[in-house]
Amino acid sequence: MKSQLEDQTTQAIQAILDRFVTVWNQKEVEAFGELFTKNAEFIDVVGQVALGKAAIKQQHEFPFTVVMKQAVLELKNLYARALKADLVMVSGNWKVEGSLTPDGKPLPTRNGVIQFVLELLDNQWKILLVHNSDNALPYDRQETFLEKK
Repeated sequence: MKSQLEDQTTQAIQAILDRFVTVWNQKEVEAFGELFTKNAEFIDVVGQVALGKAAIKQQHEFPFTVVMKQAVLELKNLYARALKADLVMVSGNWKVEGSLTPDGKPLPTRNGVIQFVLELLDNQWKILLVHNSDNALPYDRQETFLEKK
């Protein structure tokens, strides 16, 4: 990770993002939720917004059990900078291999951009905000995952 942060902070941020990848790849919804603050926000690749830890866990139940059940996430090109003493922003890229359509058909490797805002609470870094986008839309996921307007 490239970083403008002190080494100790960089290591702590890297550790939570490594844990993010590990629990995502293991599809551990409860452990995934524990990475976030109580009032966290997660915007997924199809634009769905989950507010709060419970909503983030619920948001990931379907992907973890259906379309991402075999998928493997990788974060790369991470860059961290402080927004304030207790807030850090990390931007980077992600790659996912092994995604499926809702009816089980394999999808090509997917790539996207991700941003995290992490907050220091009681001497522990937690994820406050995730904004996630997919660079290639292999199928019309809005109809699959969102209600039509």
